[in-house]
Amino acid sequence: MTHSKLIYSILAIFIFTVVSAQEQTSITDQFEKVIESSNSYQNFKVIKKTDMNTLQKNVVDSINLLESKINKDKTTIEEQKAAIAERSSTIQSLETELNETRKKVESIEVLGIQTHKTAYNSIMWSIIIVLFLLAVILFLVFKKGNNRTKLAKSKLLETENELQEVRKKALEKEQILRRELQDEINKNSSRRDPN
Repeated sequence: MTHSKLIYSILAIFIFTVVSAQEQTSITDQFEKVIESSNSYQNFKVIKKTDMNTLQKNVVDSINLLESKINKDKTTIEEQKAAIAERSSTIQSLETELNETRKKVESIEVLGIQTHKTAYNSIMWSIIIVLFLLAVILFLVFKKGNNRTKLAKSKLLETENELQEVRKKALEKEQILRRELQDEINKNSSRRDPN
């Protein structure tokens, strides 16, 4: 803010100096003209009253013009200061709004909690990876269990077949033994019964 004041002050002084130099040059020319046109009298110059009045009027007009220009420039400077202050206020409010917008853009609301996008992405990818690993583990456990079940079923079938064979052999053996027993009983009975 003070930097802009300094610039405006330097600008006003420069403009005043340029205008003043132009006015002084013309007033200086007028003074030289009055001095040249005046008469000399015992080391004094006698100036015509009309020339003096004209010169005085021109000097007063130049001073009034410069004062008017200075006042106008002061008003312009004050208006520019007010405009600068207003724009500074607007810039500050826009910067605040921009920062809020950036925060909104860079964050996501999850379950009522504002979370930064990178944190949200990290959490979501972690959850996805964990779920994927869990699915792979469950699949492998299922496959292993399924293989064990198939193996157990095949062993059960094999054991049942062996049991059937053992029963069949035991039944055959029992039948053979009963037949032999019956034969022996019949032999023994025919030996006892001589008829």
